[in-house]
Amino acid sequence: MTVAEPQTRRSVLRVRPGQFVVTPSIHQITVRALRYLHSGFSIHLRGPAGTGKTTLAMHLANCLARPVMLIFGDDDFTSSDLIGSQSGYTHKKLMDNYIHSVLKVEDELKHNWVDSRLTMACREGFTLVYDEFNRSRPEVNNVLLSALEEKILTLPPSSNQPDYLQVHSQFRAIFTSNPEEYCGVHATQDALMDRLVTINMPEPDELTQTEIIAQKTGIRREDALFIVNLVKTFRLETAAEKTSGLRSCLMIAKVCAEHDIVATPDHADFRDICADVLLSRTNLSIDKSTTILWEILNGNPTESLPVVEETERPDASALPPDPLKEHEQKIYHYLEQTHKASFHEIYKTLNLKQNQAEKAIRSLLQKNLLKQQDQFYILFE
Repeated sequence: MTVAEPQTRRSVLRVRPGQFVVTPSIHQITVRALRYLHSGFSIHLRGPAGTGKTTLAMHLANCLARPVMLIFGDDDFTSSDLIGSQSGYTHKKLMDNYIHSVLKVEDELKHNWVDSRLTMACREGFTLVYDEFNRSRPEVNNVLLSALEEKILTLPPSSNQPDYLQVHSQFRAIFTSNPEEYCGVHATQDALMDRLVTINMPEPDELTQTEIIAQKTGIRREDALFIVNLVKTFRLETAAEKTSGLRSCLMIAKVCAEHDIVATPDHADFRDICADVLLSRTNLSIDKSTTILWEILNGNPTESLPVVEETERPDASALPPDPLKEHEQKIYHYLEQTHKASFHEIYKTLNLKQNQAEKAIRSLLQKNLLKQQDQFYILFE
């Protein structure tokens, strides 16, 4: 993200495409969200901490190709933090002595109004990203009701500006929130929720987490998958399921990648990293959570990874045709011709169901026949 023009550089963000990882499940959510945004509705991304709500919100804002106003919810917020306030004075004094025997003096003192982020976004048609909006008190967010429904923003009475602002036709708002049982979170008023399209953001699936970790940190996909399964197992064993394990996975993978630490359970440094990152993310006692982690690491660490067993295989002619393999072949041959394609292009062109395409792509990724660049899939050379 880069800052915009000098006059608005305190508030406006120019969002540029970064290392955003697109997998089939993320693509589906993105398509759904953009459908509502393009139709003029504001959306609400709701889910546990660490599921990528803010990252997805900024990606959606980039897709809208408009400058972005970013606000973070805060319990100390007031309405003026959203719409603006009076700030300082302008003193103007005019002395007219054109006729030397007559002195005309005009003295004017004006209270200055400074727009805040919501007002500026409504006035200019920017995209408003309101992160964790339910950390602000509900009465503060009441100012959003008329802006979202009637497309009119009500401003405090002032001598140098109108009391009402017509909301720009390109104004869009993207809200994110954590569940209400989190500390520091307020219940959201029904009137505001009724004006939003809420999309639930669950824990990212295994493929999504693996791709995010591999592309963000540069670690091997096999190691990324191992870390994902390790963290998932620890969270299940310690009942630490209220938050996503993605942040923990990224921390472990990033440190391992940058310090050349092998992601294996018998490596002392890797065990220390896992302990430092994971043990503080559970409500269990430190002794109990440590015991659970060591049991996981000392068990069969590769049991959750895909393993090809050296067993006698049955005669292939006696088995029914595997539809997933057929889909994999279709996708592989299609990419040989097109060189690259998005998930949407693949399942639409090949006339596949989304879940069929998702399973086939996941299998090709695990076989290292396919790789992902931004939102496109290409074959390994």
